[in-house]
Amino acid sequence: MKNKILIFFLFLSFAVSAQQSSQYSQFMMNEYVMNPATAGSGKGLYVMVGRRTQWRGFALAPETNFASVTKVFGKKGYKYYWHGLGAYVEQDKFGMFTNRAAYGSYAIHLKLSSKYFLSFGLAGGVKSVAVSNTVFNANDPALSEAKPKVLLPDFIPGLYLYSNKISVGISVRNLYKNTLKQGSKQIGTSGRLLPTAVFTANKKFKSSGYDFVFVPGINIQSNFIGIPSSQFNFMAYYRQRIGVGLTYRMHDAVSAMIQIRVLKNVVVGFAYDYTISKFSSAKANSTEFMMGISPVMSSEGYETPGGAADCPKFDFDF
Repeated sequence: MKNKILIFFLFLSFAVSAQQSSQYSQFMMNEYVMNPATAGSGKGLYVMVGRRTQWRGFALAPETNFASVTKVFGKKGYKYYWHGLGAYVEQDKFGMFTNRAAYGSYAIHLKLSSKYFLSFGLAGGVKSVAVSNTVFNANDPALSEAKPKVLLPDFIPGLYLYSNKISVGISVRNLYKNTLKQGSKQIGTSGRLLPTAVFTANKKFKSSGYDFVFVPGINIQSNFIGIPSSQFNFMAYYRQRIGVGLTYRMHDAVSAMIQIRVLKNVVVGFAYDYTISKFSSAKANSTEFMMGISPVMSSEGYETPGGAADCPKFDFDF
């Protein structure tokens, strides 16, 4: 029982003061879930699914699942702007908490010059924060409420500046109604979700002969209270077919990644995080799987309608 109470307060402290936004080692493969302004920056229709399991072997360890879809409209033959639509769902479990969210989004992309573009995006949806009965105890006042759950509206604005060689984006999560209270329902005496800014940037370099493309990137998340969480990523792609890379998450983990282009329109990515924090003694390592699919070529794809679309994550048009 003492162990369960310890787990309860440990994860409660995480919920109140941690970053509270999902983090991915392959964040450059998963830009849309990080920033709604990226919807429509590629070609045609793009579907992404993924799963991240942290601290494998730990009971009640964090676990994240997501699925997203984006579609570009009006890009073929555009003069000054085009549009992007998207949607995604996400489930995040950590300890006795389960967060679920569903969003739809819109982005407008503006032509700044022949090489640079700027997009503004907004995702709107609903998220639920719930406590499971993992440590339920009817005789303990602190653990006697069965499955409290609150539903909260949520809006995520985003900004994205990009070209064929660089991209810089910022978005803000938990911006609206972040108190964990809905009517008479409440999680914690003063539980709240902290507004969190998410910044990403990367740059592409090509080798002579165009056999290799190198992409360094950075992802920073800050809740404006604690020390920002920073990730540094480096990927090397060979002939737009296979990519290998490393991610370093400051004071936390080092991740090895591999991404493979299957056929023409599917990319599969896998990451393994080796923990370097104090949890390393317990071998609290993590795994992450992602798959991106461009199902069919549309009129926005600049090729034959109905054919297989090139996967935008491996298309480097310098």
